[in-house]
Amino acid sequence: MSLTQDVANTVASLTYDELPVAVLDKAKLLVLDHVGCMIAGSTTRGARQMTPYLARIDSGGPSTVFGTSLCFHPANAAHANGHSASMLSLDDSYVLFGHPGNSIIPAALAVAEEVNSSGKALIAAIVGGYEMSLRLGTAMRSTEGRNRQVSGLATWQIFGACTATSLLHRFSAGQIADAYGLTPMHAPLPFGQKFYSRPISFLKNNYGWANKGAITAVDLVREGFHGNRAIFDGDDGFWAMAGSDRFEPQNMLDRWGERYFILETGFKPYGVCRWIHTAIDCLRVLQTRHRFGHADIRGIHVETVSEFVRDFDGPWPQSTIEAAFHIPYALALELHDKSSATGLREDDLTDEGVRQTAARISLSTLASADEVFYAQRLLPARVSVTLQNGKTLSAEAEVPTGAPGGPAFGQAEVEAKFLTLASPVIGAINAARLKQSLLELEGLSVRNALKPCAMT
Repeated sequence: MSLTQDVANTVASLTYDELPVAVLDKAKLLVLDHVGCMIAGSTTRGARQMTPYLARIDSGGPSTVFGTSLCFHPANAAHANGHSASMLSLDDSYVLFGHPGNSIIPAALAVAEEVNSSGKALIAAIVGGYEMSLRLGTAMRSTEGRNRQVSGLATWQIFGACTATSLLHRFSAGQIADAYGLTPMHAPLPFGQKFYSRPISFLKNNYGWANKGAITAVDLVREGFHGNRAIFDGDDGFWAMAGSDRFEPQNMLDRWGERYFILETGFKPYGVCRWIHTAIDCLRVLQTRHRFGHADIRGIHVETVSEFVRDFDGPWPQSTIEAAFHIPYALALELHDKSSATGLREDDLTDEGVRQTAARISLSTLASADEVFYAQRLLPARVSVTLQNGKTLSAEAEVPTGAPGGPAFGQAEVEAKFLTLASPVIGAINAARLKQSLLELEGLSVRNALKPCAMT
């Protein structure tokens, strides 16, 4: 049997009842977190550019466009919602593998509304999406040298959305294999190494398109199309198409049902690139211990991974997307009580005080940081703060808040984050109702769970 068919058989056999309680609970929290990011992200400049464009090419459908009164065809709703969710850079994270939920949850929610799925079926489909996506990423992870030349996340994470939507349509293993075979024809190219050129695009990882592409592939199977049922197999398999120079097929199914990658996925407390979070954690620890503000600072020095030093200390950001990848800016916001915890704001880009504080922040490479980043997926950072009185304070961290093994960011924090993000857009009452519905998702249909969204 081919690897592709073996994976399709395994995915097709996944059921809600076999999943551990911890996995089910994590899936619901990830949905809650992601819906909050969609709703808040819908108000950003990037979303206000994308959603009207999609509205012009969509005649209406069953699927919610979060944060708006619109409903689209599932492919376009998932495109809009995936794009919105990425705008505040607060969506979930798996270090070195980006934001896996953003190429799973928007598609799954859109199709679940279309088929009037049960909450249990949606949860199982989302778990399947995380497992398939992150196992594929692990199997085809490039060497460090190739990754510096060719990289892309939505390129392969599109299979997470394909898996989730295939399960919601109750595909057979053969149909899932067909969908996998068609999916690469709708995947974005691995454009990551060109991402940081200025201006940085609001498409970011282009997860919106990955959601749309996956739903399109699945819909074509529903119309009778067939795909290559050996898409993951051989020297010309998908891994080679996606630009990787390495593929370890055993990782696709290793310990399936024992190791759950969804449990290793972290929540983000700050609306900047996950790679910056340990530096923010360090600064916050020092602020809590020593009670200083921006006026007390003579200078701050951040030591971290060489890639971060190279890419995250460039020209002053001209947009919130650029700001999400700028270490001095992110730290200066903390010192001015403008934390990115509720997302980045356009107005702060022109704050002269923030800019003056950021100018006192310097970066350099931390010894051995590159090794632990690439080999262990850790995010080492050392932050040294020199006060006006000449005293220097230092803190170090390797695992950010919200990541497994890092400072806790559990259910209470995720719920609070959701309410903070959603309430200004849909109102406090609707946000509270929606939160409760999503936390009780296993007992509801998806349409009923999302009813508070229709009140916006």
